[in-house]
Amino acid sequence: MADFDLDAARREFADLTGLFEDAALIASAGQVAKCLDDGRRRFKRLSTALRGIRRRLSILEDRLQ
Repeated sequence: MADFDLDAARREFADLTGLFEDAALIASAGQVAKCLDDGRRRFKRLSTALRGIRRRLSILEDRLQ
């Protein structure tokens, strides 16, 4: 059972790492926003990505306890 939980935690960590990479990509693209609406759109995408990161991090913490 402990091995199963460790595998699940590893998968969650891998997903979390992918979300961090996605958020970094969105943030770097947002640096070249040409207008306010474009900046808002990119900010919303980044906010959504960060919410996903927080959710996955919470799941990972629960699995590690």
